[in-house]
Amino acid sequence: MFKKNPCLQRLLAKLTPAPEGKKLAVAVSGGTDSVALLFLMREWCRMKRREICVFHVDHSMRKTSAGDADWVKNLCKEHGIEFHSRTATEEDHSKNRELGSEGWARNFRYSSFASMLIESGADVIVTGHNSGDQAETILMRMLRGCSWKGIHGIKSRVALKFGDTVLKMWRPILNISRPELSAFLASIGQSWREDETNQTDVYLRNKIRHQLMPLLEKIYKGSIEHVVALGEDAAQLQKDLHARAVRYLRKYYDSSKNQINVSLKPETSLRREVIRIWLENNGLGEVISRGLIERIDDLWLIKNNGRAVKHATFEIMRHKKYLWLRVFAS
Repeated sequence: MFKKNPCLQRLLAKLTPAPEGKKLAVAVSGGTDSVALLFLMREWCRMKRREICVFHVDHSMRKTSAGDADWVKNLCKEHGIEFHSRTATEEDHSKNRELGSEGWARNFRYSSFASMLIESGADVIVTGHNSGDQAETILMRMLRGCSWKGIHGIKSRVALKFGDTVLKMWRPILNISRPELSAFLASIGQSWREDETNQTDVYLRNKIRHQLMPLLEKIYKGSIEHVVALGEDAAQLQKDLHARAVRYLRKYYDSSKNQINVSLKPETSLRREVIRIWLENNGLGEVISRGLIERIDDLWLIKNNGRAVKHATFEIMRHKKYLWLRVFAS
């Protein structure tokens, strides 16, 4: 169908490396990115002799969301693509309210993905995160305060554990921009559905998309590409830093007492990566912040017995040449 389409061939060459899997499930909302992704993946699967299906999740948070679901379903029917969907009910909305609207939506989406994986027999979930999303994520994390780990942004492949199910995610179009995706859809005469919430500036991501990124491009053309490139560099630095921190913990961490020997004073980035891994290994990943790590790092640098960093769920105390962590029982 698209063999002689130069736009298609150019975008296929820019896809990120694919994971193993016989059947792909493309997450399609109906927007530009996901519809373009669907047709790219349809051609890619034809070339690689893999199966394809579509997952659609209706969070029932907008009046037009039911229309989106019908539109995607009809698109799949028109092109003979297997379709699976989940729609949130009032009972679903009553669960996990403590997560907030965005947290609830993410939880429902992953829950839906998990059940549709079993239903469809798919191996990999493919999502439409593009280079614009990557730049937005990096800028958003920088504004909120992050380390090297945050700056490297969205990974092209990741395995997420949700309940008893492992969600193997692939983001193939992280190197492709929104204008390129729009141009591809125009080249094949394909329409899409526009989510009206993407046009509002209620959320921080939308403010970055509509206000900050255009300003950066106006000040210096190509700046968004440079932000994404910085993220790629940060990923390489973080990989090396993480490996060094793991080696440090193997040598200086006493698991029986949950304490670290801090008599050495390695560079700041390594100390703070050691602290971050230590907290994550103790199930405290959700409470990690830049400010918290800086406070714990101060304990490492200043030898003063009895000083402590206290939190609602844990306490870290300095005793002689050790940092000692006590996690409170829930």
